[in-house]
Amino acid sequence: MSRRKEKEVYCLCRRVYDPDEFMIECDVCKEWFHGSCVGIEEHQAVDIESYHCPNCQPEHGPLTLKRRRNWHRHDYAENNDDRKAVQTGTSVFISKLKKAHFYSADEVVVHLHGSEVTVDFFEQHGFLTPLLVEHKEGLGLKVPPPTFTIVDVERCVGPLREIDVIDVNRQGDLRMKMMEWTEYYTSKPRRKVLNVISLEFSDTELNKLVTPPTVVREMDWIEAHWPKDLPDDL
Repeated sequence: MSRRKEKEVYCLCRRVYDPDEFMIECDVCKEWFHGSCVGIEEHQAVDIESYHCPNCQPEHGPLTLKRRRNWHRHDYAENNDDRKAVQTGTSVFISKLKKAHFYSADEVVVHLHGSEVTVDFFEQHGFLTPLLVEHKEGLGLKVPPPTFTIVDVERCVGPLREIDVIDVNRQGDLRMKMMEWTEYYTSKPRRKVLNVISLEFSDTELNKLVTPPTVVREMDWIEAHWPKDLPDDL
């Protein structure tokens, strides 16, 4: 980036560009704005057809949202082309899924007590069928109590921790702060179906409340073989 570009300022706040902050471009004046300054979150931007910044809204009106054109594609603004395949997670897919026939779980699932889920079991039987362990007793598993809520998760990992999220309908990835996820999770009704892909909490207070099952720890090469004490220069 040129020095001139580095010194250019943007948004209502007139700050220089920061690659770590989400920004959105006004479709009228072509100026860029921080989502935090204009009240637009990153996961909301995909639904905007035309964005009008606060400076342009008096003349051009508020932003416009994309219009639904189909019910069988993740991008609901695509032209309604029946020749395109039905995508997983769409309304049409779910409707067909509800009408489909499935085998009884008893025909395919193996029921085990927690104490039976061992390294020896997997060495003898492999992992070719789904396993169902109805109670955690015998697993060596430690998890927070049932009263533990998403608010408690935020308290343990911190409200500003970024997490990976997937927009189920669009099958698109995005990043959210933990406090944004808490707000989404507790909102009713939810306008979108979002899933957390992963939450790394090994360096947070939540780590003290969770212990993986014994068999996981025994088969985990990091737990079993990775050096506990490494030189500082590694």
